[in-house]
Amino acid sequence: MRGVAGIFGGVALAAALVRCSSFESVPGDAGADASELDDAPALDEARPDAPADAPLDAGRCDSGCPGSGGPCAVRAGPTCIDATEVTVADFRAFTESVQGTTLEVGAPCPPVTVGLLGARPDESLPMTQVSFCEARAFCAWAGKRLCGKVGGGPIPTTGPSSGPTTQQAAWFNACTGGTADPHPLLSDGGCQLGASGPRAAGSGCQGGVRGLVDMVGNVWEWIEYVGERDGATPAVFMIGGGYGHPPTSTTCGSLVQATLPFRGPDVGFRCCSP
Repeated sequence: MRGVAGIFGGVALAAALVRCSSFESVPGDAGADASELDDAPALDEARPDAPADAPLDAGRCDSGCPGSGGPCAVRAGPTCIDATEVTVADFRAFTESVQGTTLEVGAPCPPVTVGLLGARPDESLPMTQVSFCEARAFCAWAGKRLCGKVGGGPIPTTGPSSGPTTQQAAWFNACTGGTADPHPLLSDGGCQLGASGPRAAGSGCQGGVRGLVDMVGNVWEWIEYVGERDGATPAVFMIGGGYGHPPTSTTCGSLVQATLPFRGPDVGFRCCSP
């Protein structure tokens, strides 16, 4: 937690991850996906029908996407989404821009007080040890939003199109390329799974749409989906698997639940815009 401890006032470090599907917590190890299948294909290997020589091209941006900060964005159907996870360098620019201010980021989050980011060994790595509410604050500053419902707003918690693993959820829609396949084509393979740490944002694992990388693996990513734990405590969600998650059971639908103050070394985020 060194480097971000003390950055944000009023947000305590607490909570443990639990396995989940939607809002139902189920027994098991922290960081595991409740819907994992033993025979799921490994996502760190290219799919047989993926073009082996396709360039990664993570730097291609859709110039029509809104936003004034953070990673460049690509178009994924109706949604613009950051091509990579938000990096340490991106987050440092945010803290230097608004240091000393307190931001209202919306219920159920408390106000977020911003201070300078401490030293980090590699500015190109995904920004981790950041809470759900802090991720919301960054995306708002960048002129975007934490990835929620296609078209804007939070992902619905009830109804036929509810939940973070439906095509009405912007992050999942982008990760799957708008299909029902939670194992999107990977032109280069190489997802950062079953590893001991993250790697530089945008290093590999293209999938979903061209130019979109590391949706699966590298770090878990916060999404705009809020439910309840134990009938009262707000529950927030991250998706996509992290570097320590098993390659054989990680998909666009890998999902983990946590509480608002949670921060982890394998938890980051990216932003979307309608």
